[in-house]
Amino acid sequence: MKNYLILILFCAISILFIPLAMAEPSSAPENTTQLTTEQTTVTDNQQTKSPETISVFRTVNNKAEKITFFEYVCGSVAAEMPLAYNEEALKAQAVACYTNALRQKNLGTEKNGDISDDTTVHQGYIDADQRKEKWGKDFEKYEKKLQKAVEDVEGEALYYKNQLCVAAFCAISNGKTEDAENLWGTKVPYLVSVDSEGDTLSPTYTSTVSFSKNEFIKIAEKLGSDKEKLSDLKTSVKITKKSLSGTVLKITVGGKELTGEEIRKAFSLRSPTFTVKTTKNAVTFNVSGYGHGIGMSQYGANYLAENGYSYKDILEHYYSGTKIIKK
Repeated sequence: MKNYLILILFCAISILFIPLAMAEPSSAPENTTQLTTEQTTVTDNQQTKSPETISVFRTVNNKAEKITFFEYVCGSVAAEMPLAYNEEALKAQAVACYTNALRQKNLGTEKNGDISDDTTVHQGYIDADQRKEKWGKDFEKYEKKLQKAVEDVEGEALYYKNQLCVAAFCAISNGKTEDAENLWGTKVPYLVSVDSEGDTLSPTYTSTVSFSKNEFIKIAEKLGSDKEKLSDLKTSVKITKKSLSGTVLKITVGGKELTGEEIRKAFSLRSPTFTVKTTKNAVTFNVSGYGHGIGMSQYGANYLAENGYSYKDILEHYYSGTKIIKK
């Protein structure tokens, strides 16, 4: 229960500001899969029967719509990963999206439907009309590719010790994925740090964001920083702790200790992996990666796929110790 409350608190904070709608290199939104890590043991009977439909709360009309699981996974993959990616990466994403949706449906914690398409809450979903609008002249090509990838892995989900996994994913890691415990405060044995060296090859691996002194102080004050202590930026902004993966865990800003995730959200950074450069009148963040860095890196998955990895290899790499079970 304690772990559950921690995750609920984390989700509540995340909803205040998560740059999920910012465009990736491919225009797919980032996703943090803010699904609770409350354990749900799945019985043998559940493992042999796959539900045919799922109720999705659509933010476009604030209504729940019942659709087939196949269509849901197609729409979720389309919302979360570029269709230009390798087929094996798309299959890995399909398994992750299906796992999250099936897990959420089994939890039965949502008041409006089984799962929401709001990426600040769960994972994205776009219907066929939205896919047509998104892909334009490439719709037929991408839709065919999408449906083939989803069909090839239909009914396959990730399990860890007979429990459906929280199949977290991000757009681009910093070269190593992050241990979930460092950001969520809850140990998740299959969401640990692994190498994802392909991410460093992304053309958008690094980004830079700068703020004038006044801009920085205005935002920092909202986080509880002392304005007077921020008079000298060079001495009042300091990273004090990083994870082994490079994520900023603690940073002091104007006498206030904050997390890298808090800084990321407040200053609209692409990742909590960053360095800070301060001058007399400005603060500059140099950022690596895109997203929280937990679980499967989508760019990293595509890199592995392009280098001969199957979707099973990719999932095994990013979700340590898990098994794929077809329902």
